[in-house]
Amino acid sequence: MFSNLRMIALAGSAAIALAACHGHMQVVSASSDAVTIRHTPDAGGEAQRQALSECQRYGKKDRLRSSHSEGTNETFTIWDCVPL
Repeated sequence: MFSNLRMIALAGSAAIALAACHGHMQVVSASSDAVTIRHTPDAGGEAQRQALSECQRYGKKDRLRSSHSEGTNETFTIWDCVPL
């Protein structure tokens, strides 16, 4: 049993370490008109792909509206969802 718990703990630690190496991204809001995503600078590409995915749900494509840094190693980026 101890061995299983230890393996679970090691797997959890590895997952946390991998997450720390990759950027953080969170969809703040999404609608048929726009998508706002908060992300770390190194997750900009992932954020753009997520914005495209969100807009495609409405048969639209993404177009960058604005992006600004919050000074906390996070960037807020807004994409408009525009007709194809």
